[in-house]
Amino acid sequence: MSSSLRYALRTLSKSPGFTSIAILSLALGIGANTAIFTLINALLLRDLPVRNPQELVQLRAARPDAKVPFSYPMLRELARHQRVFTGLVGWGGGGMFNVEANGILSREHISSVTGNCYSELGVTPFLGRLFVPADSDPATAAQVAVLGYDFWQRRFAGSLDVIGETIRVEGHPFTIVGVTRKWFAGMTAGEAPDVTIPVTAFPTLVEGNDFQLENPALLWLFVTARLKPGITIAQARDQLASVWPDLLRATASTDAPGPRRDRFLAMTLEITPAAKGFSTGLRLDFVRPLFILAGIVGLILLLACVNLANLMLARAAARSHELSVRVAIGASPWSLAQQVFTESLLLSLTGAAFGIAFANWGSHLLVYLMTRNDEVPVSFDLGGDPRVLALTISIAVLTGVLFALAPAWRASRQDPAAVLQQGTRALSGGPGKLSRGLIVTQVALSMVLLLGAGLLVSSFAKLRNLDLGYRKESLLQIALYPRPGGYRDLDINAYHQQLLDFVATVPGVSSASFTEPAIPGSDAWHDLVSASYSADATSTHVMTNAAYISPNFFRTLALPLLRGRSFNTGDDAQHPRVAVIGQQLAQRLFPSADVLGKTVNFGVIPEFQNIEIIGVAADARTFGLRDSSTPTIFLSYLQYPHQWGNLLVRTSSTPDTVASALSQQIASLGHEYALSTKTVAEVISNELTEERVVAMLSAFFASLALLLASIGLYGLMSYAVTRRTREIGIRVALGAHRQNVLWMVLREGLTLALFGMLIGIPAALAACRFLSALLFGLSPSDVPTLAAVSLLLLLVAFFAGYLPARRASSTDPLTALRSD
Repeated sequence: MSSSLRYALRTLSKSPGFTSIAILSLALGIGANTAIFTLINALLLRDLPVRNPQELVQLRAARPDAKVPFSYPMLRELARHQRVFTGLVGWGGGGMFNVEANGILSREHISSVTGNCYSELGVTPFLGRLFVPADSDPATAAQVAVLGYDFWQRRFAGSLDVIGETIRVEGHPFTIVGVTRKWFAGMTAGEAPDVTIPVTAFPTLVEGNDFQLENPALLWLFVTARLKPGITIAQARDQLASVWPDLLRATASTDAPGPRRDRFLAMTLEITPAAKGFSTGLRLDFVRPLFILAGIVGLILLLACVNLANLMLARAAARSHELSVRVAIGASPWSLAQQVFTESLLLSLTGAAFGIAFANWGSHLLVYLMTRNDEVPVSFDLGGDPRVLALTISIAVLTGVLFALAPAWRASRQDPAAVLQQGTRALSGGPGKLSRGLIVTQVALSMVLLLGAGLLVSSFAKLRNLDLGYRKESLLQIALYPRPGGYRDLDINAYHQQLLDFVATVPGVSSASFTEPAIPGSDAWHDLVSASYSADATSTHVMTNAAYISPNFFRTLALPLLRGRSFNTGDDAQHPRVAVIGQQLAQRLFPSADVLGKTVNFGVIPEFQNIEIIGVAADARTFGLRDSSTPTIFLSYLQYPHQWGNLLVRTSSTPDTVASALSQQIASLGHEYALSTKTVAEVISNELTEERVVAMLSAFFASLALLLASIGLYGLMSYAVTRRTREIGIRVALGAHRQNVLWMVLREGLTLALFGMLIGIPAALAACRFLSALLFGLSPSDVPTLAAVSLLLLLVAFFAGYLPARRASSTDPLTALRSD
């Protein structure tokens, strides 16, 4: 161990308070940065755990409004005509299905893949075997299943005898042939399927005859391919562009002539790299808040560096006599600076070691907070990674250098003669320009963090207290899901009417209705609505959200119906198609005419053409809380029977007292069960998970920034008072009023805070523009929020400076004069 390191250890051990504060500050700053980067790395930067992931590409059909998967015939035709891939992998059919294992029925995440999936990706099993091409051959397809590692641990307790056992998926038996390795999630990072089956077996899970493997109209398979050696993506695009038009014509549905066929034939082929997997909803939901939090914790670390630099400066000033003696006996300025750097790096590396432990806990906590309401389990490999470790060490070294620069520069420029000629207490004057500059920087950085946090918290508050346009109080939403075989040979409309009749008999229920999708939900089906031929229709194509509802929906939701009527039991499949539209859609389609009796087309599917408008409802936030501008069309549930959906129940008593009785009534009919029962207020709370987590963490880190700034200002003022003890004693002895002394010291602290705020406000306004996508109901330059955080920062600065100023005003002149 070098002499510099041994001396640094002895010196720091003599100042346990300073050392503890420094290590804690660094551990929090470095740990927070490491935790955020760990998630960014796991979700966005890390390659898939497969063989040569850089050779993988994803293929999608592109329409002007969306990127869509392939049909099974499209995949087969593409595999037949391509010359640039070693193989094509199809996967899809993912979703939540009933799985019975060990006699216990639960809803699990199911995926389906082609038989060459695992061999093409180059992965090996943890147990048993994985699929082979014969498993998904339509002629010889077997009912086999591969379990995900976490599901195997959870449902089979990691039993090695699981191979050959049978599970039932939607009542169909599947023989377990293998278990994947831990953290393997296929082509979607973090969303490992619980059970994987061959694509040819997936149609058996869907009751009825609507889902046929050879149906060219079903676009459901995502496609991954591996480039042949020496083939580039550009070459692959060129080769496939020559066969793509013929492929579309060969696989176009003959049951969809006209505009629907034209839209299919107009699709183009998109080929993009897939080394890091497909961008699923999980990745899209995480990216924005993670980068916002990365910016926040980066500022926190910078603030911690500035604070520690100031503490190191004060500490160096207190050790000025010691350092001067060392120079006088032969130490060079560089050796003094080297000693300061050694102490700083020792602190930062120790802080980084504690920070890694904090990062491990923090990254898991962040995943839990952001995904606890997700139905699909999320599983990330957040363990050690060379990229994360390298970043942590780099941050630690850079941090140590940053907060050592100022004290090292000061130590190397110190004049030993001036120090040795007088005691340190006799030195008059307050803190130097460098210390003042660091405090101004702290306040400016705190201003940026406080304004950002204030905007995010205010935005979340506005969303939580939003007027939805309907009454959410005493409103239950029950997600229904069928039991295995529960819909077999069932008249779904008759059953749902029977269920509504049963629900109406439950005490405390005042109204009930069906809806698909959930209210409020962000996964509504949307397409272009156009007015059918009409001389007064001035707007003919409006992107619109659609909901399927049953009679009594508007009464249950307490959503006003402005004109016309709602649906009734006669609006079924045997009668002309009808719809209720939102007020905004009515105004855009027919601004100068009464809309009742007019007809509209929704998309290009024949069943959604020439739909008569029978009513106009008030606009409400039924799809997504943020956007009230998207028009809405309500379709009759009875005319488009849905096998499962959501039951809305308005209660006249506490919803919790009604929920269990409703679940029993649903189960008693033997066809469905209540997958989840929540109040609409709880549904809204779940919708705001991202906003809540970002607001909560930003408020926490802003509070930490405020604490660091107040500690820095308090320390600077306390140090100034100590340095000016003799001067203040003389002033008091000569008759200075205590109020004047208090104001003299307090003014200096407030002046520094005001300078910091003047610099920080423009920087904060510029930085907060990056938050605009996360804000709701206010702008990045919101004046009330800016005024509130400015006042808060000024108050903290006042109290941070008041205590040292009060101590200075109470100085005894005799004691002060004897202190030299």
